[in-house]
Amino acid sequence: MFSMKQPEAHSSTAITTRLVVFYLVSTLLILFSTNWFQFRALSDDLDFEDNDFLVERLTTLRSIIARHPDALKDQIQSDPHLKSRYLVRVQDKEGRPLLQSPGMSRIPVESFPPAVTAAEKIGRGVKHLAVDNRSYLLGSVWAEGSGDPYYRLVQVALDVTEEDALRAKYLYKMGLSVSIGLLLAAGMGIFITRRGLRPLQSMAATVAQITESDLHQRIRAGSWPKELDQLTIALDTMLGRLEESFARLTEFSANLAHELRTPLNNLRGEAEVALSRARSNDEYRRIIESSMEEYERLSRTVGDILFLARPDQGHLPQTIQVGAEMETLAEYYRNLADEQQTTISIQGNAKLSVDPHLFQRAVGNVISNALHYTTSGGRITVSILPAGDGSLEIAIADDGMGIAPSELPLIFDRFYRSPQARLRHNQGSGLGLAIVSSIMALHGGAVTVSSKPGEGTVVTLKFPRQEAHPAR
Repeated sequence: MFSMKQPEAHSSTAITTRLVVFYLVSTLLILFSTNWFQFRALSDDLDFEDNDFLVERLTTLRSIIARHPDALKDQIQSDPHLKSRYLVRVQDKEGRPLLQSPGMSRIPVESFPPAVTAAEKIGRGVKHLAVDNRSYLLGSVWAEGSGDPYYRLVQVALDVTEEDALRAKYLYKMGLSVSIGLLLAAGMGIFITRRGLRPLQSMAATVAQITESDLHQRIRAGSWPKELDQLTIALDTMLGRLEESFARLTEFSANLAHELRTPLNNLRGEAEVALSRARSNDEYRRIIESSMEEYERLSRTVGDILFLARPDQGHLPQTIQVGAEMETLAEYYRNLADEQQTTISIQGNAKLSVDPHLFQRAVGNVISNALHYTTSGGRITVSILPAGDGSLEIAIADDGMGIAPSELPLIFDRFYRSPQARLRHNQGSGLGLAIVSSIMALHGGAVTVSSKPGEGTVVTLKFPRQEAHPAR
């Protein structure tokens, strides 16, 4: 009878792709951070050692010049690191070269940092790339002699080409290790993600097998990971709502068919009787008048169904005088009340912001029910009860047949009518109180019913405080 249409698939990034991308980004950040930290540690250690060696050479040469200026050449040439690690240039204060290592001519004098005296601290060296593509760490100091702090200018160029090559080699290996790590992370990420999402695929397959005929099934009955608890609860709640909605829809369809079948059968029977033989004009008139009652019943039923389908159509709140509206409704039902020798009394007054037509329909349905199920000589009392917070209650009490406690939860269901109500008044459709409930929900209010069988019923309409609207 009903079918659950499969939704169209929308193009979006797969969860596996998203998780793998996040996993790769995280892995890249971790690998890059750790490798970069190690690279910086290595580079800083090399720089420290090179600067320390450079400062030590400058300090040693300055000390030799200060103590034995004539033995400087012999002292320098005896240093095993002279050709392999560093180059030396010594000048007098006028800039005339006194001593220079082979290859030192490739490094201009002006490339060295400013020289410091013995009273000043030797700073860090300056990197320089020579014309032969070798890297040097440059440093210079003034050596004191004969009481002159600017006796000799000493310049030292430390060869750090191997250290730079070591850094480049480490950077290459770091990039290679990060790339290999990312490839491994991608493979593991895909495997782990697909394996982790396998319960979701199983759950999707289980849900896909549920049709409108077996909505009683529940997803939480299976064995799922704890992370899916909220999802299974939500799905089971949705299935419960769907099951209830399908049951209500099926019941509604059956009741609707029944309510429409009765007047249609009556109309068809009257038409068949009318056509069975020739009749007088008066007889045809009576048949047509009888048919008009059934047409009216059909029209009311269809109108009520359409209203329940779209209760908010034409909702235009206005400020009304509730007492005046009640008097108008009481006057409308006065003839029917007089026939039953039933009195309708109004107590109280207040202002209320509602749609006047919907308000009259809701209260009119309640008063109509009270008249139909109140015995002759009864009394209907409408009490208007304003509250201090701006809300309003309208209580409609009768002393009629009452409602059994077991039936109170069902009276707002569409087409529901108790067996006693059908015996008392068989012309109703069972939609009156459903319309009242829908109108009250539209206004943000509620309707409640209290009743005792044989003593009467009180229907209370509770309207919340609302913003003022133009007076009617």
